[in-house]
Amino acid sequence: MAQYRPDGGRDDGVDAYDYDDPRRYTSRQRRRQGQPEARNGGAVVSRRSRLGDALRGIGREEGRRSQDQGQAASQQSYYPRQQTYGQQGYPQQYGYSEQLVYQEGPKRRPHRARNVLLVILAILVGLYLLICVPIDRSIAFSDDVATSLSGELSMHVPLTPYYVLALGSDAREGDTVSRTDTMILCRIDPLAAKVTMVSIPRDTMVQIDGHGTQKINAAYAFGGAAGAVKAVKNLTGASVNHVALVNFDGIETLVNALGGVTVDVPVDVNDPGYTGLVLSAGTHEMDGHTAMLFSRVRHGFANGDYQRQEDQRILISAIMKKALSNPLSLPAVGKAMGGLLSTTMRCYNIIPLLTRFAIGSPTIYSASIPSSPQTIGGVSYVVADEQATATMMQVVNQGGDPSTVANGVQ
Repeated sequence: MAQYRPDGGRDDGVDAYDYDDPRRYTSRQRRRQGQPEARNGGAVVSRRSRLGDALRGIGREEGRRSQDQGQAASQQSYYPRQQTYGQQGYPQQYGYSEQLVYQEGPKRRPHRARNVLLVILAILVGLYLLICVPIDRSIAFSDDVATSLSGELSMHVPLTPYYVLALGSDAREGDTVSRTDTMILCRIDPLAAKVTMVSIPRDTMVQIDGHGTQKINAAYAFGGAAGAVKAVKNLTGASVNHVALVNFDGIETLVNALGGVTVDVPVDVNDPGYTGLVLSAGTHEMDGHTAMLFSRVRHGFANGDYQRQEDQRILISAIMKKALSNPLSLPAVGKAMGGLLSTTMRCYNIIPLLTRFAIGSPTIYSASIPSSPQTIGGVSYVVADEQATATMMQVVNQGGDPSTVANGVQ
């Protein structure tokens, strides 16, 4: 007979805590109660012990069954299937011969949306490389001009209104001897699809650092594009974000690339002595050469340079509308712009603007700084009305039509 140690262990090496053997478990319980130990299969095991053993066995069986059913349910959630049951209602995994019938889950749909987006992205990248990269290279200012401008230009916040100063000159950028015959301050609102153009007469009297009283068209000659920006900021109070230097001789190439433009001529043009252009008021289809001459005419008008400023704004509007009406012409337009434009803007500034304007016709406002011609010290100037100019710029900043406040000669 096995001997028991005080700690409950058996001398034969078998632990009395072995619960898998009911005989050992019940023997231990009987020893605690002072009853004789069960021998050879449990001749004296109490009915209560046998009942407890049976209940524990049933509990273990039910636990294994619940675990198996939980695993089956988990598999069904990932792999939908249909089970057949045996005569006693137990699934096949409990030993019955019926086979499991599996149903195929829904096939995974191809990532069509992702593929479409990838195709669109590839097209956009291709268009950028085909159109934008050459344009950006051809219209960029030289490094020294860009550096000088960086101190005068304000940061442009995307999708918010911004100002572009357009300078018209017969010379390419970098030629600091030339003067700008045209200055147009443009406010562009990309979300509202609205452009407001305010012309500044070239003879407007301003003060230029180190040069005293001058006409504003001399600001470019003395200080380059940065000098012109500073003079316009002092005059209008506007925060200029970009500069565009336009060579009006290049308009001929640009208009021809568009296939001509439709222009509403506001008044008769009769300039046989200078440009040789003669046009009646009304709608005209202009080729590149005619458009270039139209942008230069200022003789023969009662209000001289004021009328030329208006004609230039009308021509720019016509070019914008024609370019937006035919997106397929943009590559040719971009190539033509290389001989027409130098600017701080890039394709990523221009394309969203063109896209927005192409969706809906842009609203275009135009006016001229309120001013009057005067002779001071024997020199003819155009003197801006400071109060009227400030009132006009308030309207411009709010996206309104400046011509309803003041326009041109006062």
